Amino acid sequence: MPPPNKSLDRSARHCADETYLTQQQTTLCVRINSMKCPVCKSTELIAGELDENLTSLNCPDCRGNWIRGAEYWKWVEQHGSELAERVHETESLSLVEPGLPIDCPECRFRMVKYLVGRGLSFTLDHCQGCKGIWLDRNEWEALKKRNLHDDLNTMFTSFWQNEAHREARKKRMEDIYISRFGADDYAEIKRIRWWLDTKTNREELIAYLTDRDPFAA
Repeated sequence: MPPPNKSLDRSARHCADETYLTQQQTTLCVRINSMKCPVCKSTELIAGELDENLTSLNCPDCRGNWIRGAEYWKWVEQHGSELAERVHETESLSLVEPGLPIDCPECRFRMVKYLVGRGLSFTLDHCQGCKGIWLDRNEWEALKKRNLHDDLNTMFTSFWQNEAHREARKKRMEDIYISRFGADDYAEIKRIRWWLDTKTNREELIAYLTDRDPFAA
């Protein structure tokens, strides 16, 4: 009986391994290329370009956008993140913020919502697994208008989120005061408070204002 041909045996195993890898890669490719919208659930995401040299997958129904984490990092490295924020820009775009928890379309992990802050009231959905980012309709445009579109990686830090949550709490309290006093009176109270803060005899002025009869003997 002739001895086994080890060279042929290794070649056969190599071919089998290559076939297995090809099948696995094909399966992965099909899974990625047929991702469903995490909001609409059944609509397939379509490849497109969200910005120059930044590819994304977008939903033709809700018009949301999925950015893979690696794609965004690559874009930031090429684009840079040195643009100064436009703090005086007001938001006029129609935004859709479902507010519901959604799952990552790529790895199925439940995504975490992060406040944007800086006067923008919507959140970004970020996957802790694959680092992908989901933006609802017009959110990228709103961020770009303020030059915040190159700061998404910073928005996911605890420093940014602490500041955004402080801002959100302040906004909630302002809404309470406006509903209690009315918008005009609240604006006047804010003006008086600012004026008092500029005075060195602030306590005396407050005592005068709060005294029921400051001219009584």
